[in-house]
Amino acid sequence: MADKILNTGLDALLGDVAKQNKQSIKEIELSQITPNRFQPRQSFDEQKIKELSQSIKKHGILSPILVRETGAGGYELIAGERRLRAAIEAGLQTAPCMIDKAEDQTSLELALIENLQREDLNPIEEARGYDRLKKEFSLTQDKIAEVTGKARSSIANSIRLLKLPSSIIKLLYSGDLEKGHAKILASMEPKDAEELAEKIVSLGMTVKDAATSTQSKTRKSTSKIKNRYLLNIEEELSENIGHKTQIDQQSQSKGKISISYSSKDERESIINKLLKLKKN
Repeated sequence: MADKILNTGLDALLGDVAKQNKQSIKEIELSQITPNRFQPRQSFDEQKIKELSQSIKKHGILSPILVRETGAGGYELIAGERRLRAAIEAGLQTAPCMIDKAEDQTSLELALIENLQREDLNPIEEARGYDRLKKEFSLTQDKIAEVTGKARSSIANSIRLLKLPSSIIKLLYSGDLEKGHAKILASMEPKDAEELAEKIVSLGMTVKDAATSTQSKTRKSTSKIKNRYLLNIEEELSENIGHKTQIDQQSQSKGKISISYSSKDERESIINKLLKLKKN
């Protein structure tokens, strides 16, 4: 079901689930619902929860909360944690819920998509969500892009943020740095990135200001930045092809790209993938 979901959006999914099983919508006691252990969002805006709570008091819950049975007489949340928190804040005892038989992977995908569609995730929470799909469910960046409706380059750039120094990750998580700042910092050497991050926060620099401030330093260390850029490209190529790929830059305009393989089957697999890319 996951592939269908993510191409059409969360609202379409809720409609599909209802059509498939009309008996699956029912009032469930909020005390029986446990949080989604795959929820990518770790922090919630309490003011927005209170505002949603006031709306629920006045109009009720307009869109059912999506849950799955735990097998112990209870339910685990799949999507709708803001509504669940607001319902509790409003003093409700029960809420209309839609019961679905989602696997762990689908549960994470839905939680991630809901947050991407309805309220911007913290850049680090978003990156960790993609990284979990990659590591826990062995999804490629292409597949993650397909199921979330994001460009593959966006997925790659997002996951790359997790390689930033821990001090910068904390600033991103707290909201002191924006995603645009992170993209600039991710292209720099760790020490330079930390220095610029401190400068951005202390001086209140915009993304444009930060980009401008790096231009003079970029001219002085072009080779270093290019090397880091090529390392990122090597990583993306290795991810897409499925084999270690290396770029040997011999001059500004010359070099070679090599792909490693250890058997005839691997060689044929690489050739087939490259031929498919040519056709596309």
